[in-house]
Amino acid sequence: MKDVDRLLAVINNPTRRRIMEALVREPHYSLQLAKELRVSQPAIIKHLNTLEESGLVSSYAQSSDRGPERKQYVTSSEFTLVVDMRDGMFSARLMAPKVVEEREKKEKKEKKQRRFNDIMEARNLVALIDDEIEELERKRSEMVDRRREIISAAYSLTDLDDEHYRARALMYEMMDNPKLTMEEMARRLSMNSEECSELLEDMMNATVQYENRKKEVNHNG
Repeated sequence: MKDVDRLLAVINNPTRRRIMEALVREPHYSLQLAKELRVSQPAIIKHLNTLEESGLVSSYAQSSDRGPERKQYVTSSEFTLVVDMRDGMFSARLMAPKVVEEREKKEKKEKKQRRFNDIMEARNLVALIDDEIEELERKRSEMVDRRREIISAAYSLTDLDDEHYRARALMYEMMDNPKLTMEEMARRLSMNSEECSELLEDMMNATVQYENRKKEVNHNG
């Protein structure tokens, strides 16, 4: 699943999130999940069907010594979902991990090198990694704040009132998605590239005029 909207629609349900939390640890069948989560088995099956249709989980039949085959469920997708909501900034992005085959080769190689004296040593190593992740997240938050400051400063260079909504929309799009081409921004804004170019030129001229007025006011003051 690559679409953010579809993903959020699926994982917005707390029961489905609890199911995913169980499945990333080990395969489960529906009755196991019903007992563990204290939710009726029909409801669990309904949630599992939704997760399977979305591509987040898959299933397979497993024989059982205690009765008929059971349908086991496992996760079938990996991703990181990052949502930022700050003053003047909203972003929701899906990031995929490394290619599975490459990661599996690396893990097999690392398994030969890993040697733990006991479970607590492994637990302590995980804690150290968590500390590093936390530090990276702190640095990322600082960078997001810096990004917001730059965008805010760029907005202040223009003096666009309520009558210049489309120009402001272009300004927001330019700053929020700096890697988009003019044609791509035009499509996102339901404009044509010529209109976007004209609006941009007007904004650039307005910026120069705005700065000149500020200098004049400061000089006279």
